[in-house]
Amino acid sequence: MSFNVTNKSPPRRDDPPAEGDEMDAEDDEMAAMQAMMGFGGFGTTKNKKVAGNNAGGVSKEKKSEYRQYMNRQGGFNRPLSPSR
Repeated sequence: MSFNVTNKSPPRRDDPPAEGDEMDAEDDEMAAMQAMMGFGGFGTTKNKKVAGNNAGGVSKEKKSEYRQYMNRQGGFNRPLSPSR
């Protein structure tokens, strides 16, 4: 059994594009559009303070803790034991 292996390498990515002028024109158009809309790029707000972000809140449901009134040692007509 023999394998026919050729030593072809994939095309290199650092080759200059054939149509470089069109790429520059697209970049210029993109830069003009970004300047017109008021931003130059996208950033992240991770681990940064954002003004006006402290106005919200969370409604977290708390689990109810029930206390036994009836069927307890000493009867039901006595003070309840202190809760936590």
